[in-house]
Amino acid sequence: MIGIFGASGFIGRNLVDHFNQKNIPFRGFVRRAAFAQTANMTLIDFDDPATYRDHLKELSAVVLLVSASVPATFANDLVSEVSRNVVPHIKFLQSIRGTSIEHVVYLSSGGTIYGVPRQSSITEEHPTLPISTYGCGKLMIESAIKTLSAGAGWNYSILRASNPIGKYQSPEKGQGLVAAAVRAAFLGAPIDIWGDGKALRDYIDVRDLCAAIDIVLRPQERKRQIYNVGLGRSVSVNEIVDLCSYACGKPIFRNYIPEKSFLVRDVELNCDAITRDTGWKAKFDISDAIQNFVLDYKETTQTASLP
Repeated sequence: MIGIFGASGFIGRNLVDHFNQKNIPFRGFVRRAAFAQTANMTLIDFDDPATYRDHLKELSAVVLLVSASVPATFANDLVSEVSRNVVPHIKFLQSIRGTSIEHVVYLSSGGTIYGVPRQSSITEEHPTLPISTYGCGKLMIESAIKTLSAGAGWNYSILRASNPIGKYQSPEKGQGLVAAAVRAAFLGAPIDIWGDGKALRDYIDVRDLCAAIDIVLRPQERKRQIYNVGLGRSVSVNEIVDLCSYACGKPIFRNYIPEKSFLVRDVELNCDAITRDTGWKAKFDISDAIQNFVLDYKETTQTASLP
């Protein structure tokens, strides 16, 4: 049985769909009561191990998708990042000692953990020198996983993912450029773009990300490894907004504002390692990912507007 911690979030909900389609047994752990109504969902407080400790004995592997922040949430407030994200993960990792859990999958950040790129295509061997508190927090959790796994009897897969796009993404929660751009298109409102829009970003369809999580969970792939997970090619912010405008069939007005110092300008991940070791490779391109998100956005907003 696989435990999904953070099953009510954007990526978690997609992973639940993926596991259901593949008939993979799982239990979801959520922090919102509205998502705890089905038989295989359990309401917990991730910051309090007492709320989930009894459930650990039924799990053989876990996927950690819990996050209290996005890259811009706490800006330079490292204390908040550590208290709200790093400490709860360390509590969890200490709680699984002596349980039946054999494998931990952690979703890290390929866009922030390396800091300013020293090469055009970033491999997993690139120095990790994050310039944001979000990236620093991710690196702290990675280090805790590696440290606490030593002698603990469980393996780990750390996935340094690029910017995910897809179904269930929330523009209200600051979950990415695509979500914000699509919302702006349908509202007829301008979107704020930090800098000149020429910054390069690597993206990934959330369906491909779920497939990567699935494949590293398979028994033959369970080992101590770190992988970049993305399309392996970068696209400018302006190009992404253009693609969103095309998919929506509406113009998107842009408001260019000063760039934030804690954002890494150009990122392109080299994903050869996960392809070499597991055979995984992204199937969907950026246009596919944006189209999928727009369809879900239209469906969600239309349903919400019904009396």
